[in-house]
Amino acid sequence: MGKLRFPNPGSDIERMTKVFTLIASIADDKEPFDLDFMTDVVTANGQASSQGAQGAQAVAKSRREDRSRDPLYNQLKMYSEIYRMFGWIRPTPSSRLTFTTTLLGETIAFDALNDRECLAELVRQSVLTIAFPNTTTENLGVISQRPFSWLLRLAAQLDSVITRHEIIIGLLAKTDDTQEGGIEETVEDIRRLRRGPFQGLVDRVNIFADQEKVQRNTLENYTRFPMGVLCSPLIGWGTAGKIPGLYSDRRKIGAVSLSDEGISRAKEVSAMIDVRLPSIESFSLDERAAFASLVYYQLLNRAGFREIEVADGLSRYTERAGSIMQCLGADSPSSLLFSPFAQEKDEVLNRAIEGV
Repeated sequence: MGKLRFPNPGSDIERMTKVFTLIASIADDKEPFDLDFMTDVVTANGQASSQGAQGAQAVAKSRREDRSRDPLYNQLKMYSEIYRMFGWIRPTPSSRLTFTTTLLGETIAFDALNDRECLAELVRQSVLTIAFPNTTTENLGVISQRPFSWLLRLAAQLDSVITRHEIIIGLLAKTDDTQEGGIEETVEDIRRLRRGPFQGLVDRVNIFADQEKVQRNTLENYTRFPMGVLCSPLIGWGTAGKIPGLYSDRRKIGAVSLSDEGISRAKEVSAMIDVRLPSIESFSLDERAAFASLVYYQLLNRAGFREIEVADGLSRYTERAGSIMQCLGADSPSSLLFSPFAQEKDEVLNRAIEGV
C-alpha cells in the first residue's frame, strides 16, 4: 500500500525555524555545509546537548564510529529532512547529505527574521507547498500527495477536529490525493468510525500497521510533525486538547481543534490551483524559471513585503510566465499553490536566480 513518512526530530516548529536561521546565518559564507557542520553550530549555540553536555563536549559524547548510531548526527539529519521538505535547503549534486541554502531559505533566515508575522506566513506557505514526490526528499510508495493542504481540508470537514489516529488513516495512508472524490470518501470513512467506539479507530490503525509491517507506535511517531504543525503557535492553525463525545463511548480523546485561522486557511487552499510538477514539465526551462520567479515574488507579497521590486517582479514575471499561467487556468499568481524550492530541479532554480 505505502504510507507517508515524516521525520521525527520533535514537534516544536518555531524551534526548528530558529535552529534553521542559526545554521543558515553561520553557513552564509561556508556553503556547502554538511550534517557535522549543522551539529557543531547547534551544540555551540546551546540548541542541542548530549548526555547533559554542551558544545564540543556534547559532540564528542554523541559521536559513534557507526554514524547511524550517533544521536546528534541523526537529530540533525531529521532536521535537514524537514528543511528540504520546506524548500529551505537543497542537497548538492555530489551528496544528498551536503546542502546549500535556497533563496527561500535566505529570505527566512535574513529578511524575515525580525518580523514575526512575516516569518509565520513564510513558514505557513513552506508547509502548505510540501509535495511528494519531489526532487530533494524520498517518500517511497507515495504516488502524489500535498499533505498539509489535504490535512487542513480534512480536519475542516470533520467539524474542525482531528485526532492523531485519524491522521494516520486519513493522511499517512493516503498516497495519492489526486483521485476524484478522495477527500470526501476519507471524511465519510472517519465519520463512520466516529459513530462507533474509539477502539474501532484503534483497530483500523492496527490493521494498517500490520499491512505496512510496522509497529503502531512507528505510525504514531510519524504524526508528531503534522500534529506539531497544526498546534504550532507560530503557524496558528489549531490547538490541542481533550475532546469529549467524538466517539460513541464518549471518552475524552486527545485531538486538535482548528482555529479560525486554520478554518480560513483550509477554505483558501481548497479554492487554489494545486500545481504539481508534472503539469508544467513540458514547458521550456526558461518558462519554468520565469514561473518560479513569479511564485517567489507572490510568496513575498503574501508575507507582507511591500518593496517596489516585489510589485515590479510580479508584473514582469506574470507576463513572462503567461503561457504556464494560461495552461493552468490561473488569472492571478495569488491562486497558485506551488513552491519551486520544494519541487523544481536545480537547473530551473539557477536560471530563475539569474533573472531575479
